[in-house]
Amino acid sequence: MLKLLVNDRAVETDLPPGSSLVDFLRNDLQLRGTKIGCREGDCGACTVLAGELVEGRMRYQSVASCLSPLGNAEGRHIVTIEGINQAHLSAIQAAFVEHNGTQCGFCTPGFILSLYGFCLGGKELTMANGIEAVAGNICRCTGYAAIKRSMAAIVDKVQALDAADPLGWMVANGYLPEYFLGIPGRMAERAQAPRALPDTGYILAGGTDLLIQDFDGAADAAQVRLLSGLEGFSRITVESGGCTIGAACTISRLKDSAELNRLIPGLADYLSLVASQPIRNMGTVGGNLANASPLGDLCVILMALDATLLLSGRDGKREVALKDFYSGYKQARKDPDELIEAIRFETPDADTRFSFEKTSKRVHLDMATVNSALRIQLDGGVIRKASLVAGSLGPSVFRLERTSAFLEGRTVDNATFREADRIAQTEISPISRHPGDGDYKRALLRQQLLLHLMSCSPGSVTLEALS
Repeated sequence: MLKLLVNDRAVETDLPPGSSLVDFLRNDLQLRGTKIGCREGDCGACTVLAGELVEGRMRYQSVASCLSPLGNAEGRHIVTIEGINQAHLSAIQAAFVEHNGTQCGFCTPGFILSLYGFCLGGKELTMANGIEAVAGNICRCTGYAAIKRSMAAIVDKVQALDAADPLGWMVANGYLPEYFLGIPGRMAERAQAPRALPDTGYILAGGTDLLIQDFDGAADAAQVRLLSGLEGFSRITVESGGCTIGAACTISRLKDSAELNRLIPGLADYLSLVASQPIRNMGTVGGNLANASPLGDLCVILMALDATLLLSGRDGKREVALKDFYSGYKQARKDPDELIEAIRFETPDADTRFSFEKTSKRVHLDMATVNSALRIQLDGGVIRKASLVAGSLGPSVFRLERTSAFLEGRTVDNATFREADRIAQTEISPISRHPGDGDYKRALLRQQLLLHLMSCSPGSVTLEALS
């Protein structure tokens, strides 16, 4: 029996833990303000808040309920549009009315919940962060200029928010119903012992891939091994020259980690190119790697860091280099019952430079046309170690071994770039679905390699190298 709080109600259900949260909200609880649009996490119509009690305070994040396994809601406070409604419009709702931010209204509940997540998420309340918060919400009829005007009014009003007690401030100022003040106490009373992980069953973490690719398999599974929220599977640990990331660590947690951003400057910017905030709040590192996509952004980044995977199964534990993990398109070298427990890599030293590039049809919220990463260790102007990785150029993400080997021992200059590019072109086999696709992808890798070297050693390589 799954137990959770939905708005101001304590609810229980014996529905399968792999079923979709949105169906439970709409069909079982009759909370129809949460809409079903795409069922792929792209439109944001199903956005709700998921709250956890962390060190005595509630922490809320926006999630796409169409892709959120119902089992992941256990022990959490789920907030739908009905849960924030009061006798009067809140300042967030009123801003959408006053600035014509809604027409048909189908998408509006998702926008409103995303903006509540923005206010309660603990980040700086800037317009840029507000836009990032609603980047996963699509409106097909209003026009984003009106929505931005609504958001600007909201951002202006919430500048007075008390960061030490955002929940209390929002209740006192009419943004939230009074019952929210009792949620931390109710969550503490309902706290359960850490959930045990079954030895067998359907492996499910954030659900952002499997509830698209295998909806029936997840929903019908008699036994589900839910990884999200498990103690030890979500930690980021940096010690003894190495970094270990639990497989259930979300992309948002990676993006917001001060320690990882110190070790890998620019990481937050790189990860802002991955999906939308609700999906990053759910999607996990282990799930992204197990997906075996040939264009996975996390896979490109981690493979360039020479990451290894810790796997466990019936035959015990083993460790495998990420670069050796894939055997073909959507094929990973793991048994079906094997579980990715963690990802490890050596922490970059002061001589390490790292660069990630992604080209896609849209800057954000899109799959890569070509993505790549380069990690080098410099000794003066000489490359001591190198690892160049590319995605979208073959059946799986892969390390360009010959190009990486060539770079080692070379100085960073135009001649080195030209020869590295020549070698790289012999290592890739881009798939062409339309005439010219292959040539276009080859040109993109060439440009990305140039940008990597320019970023890792500014001034050493110039645009003349392309001529």
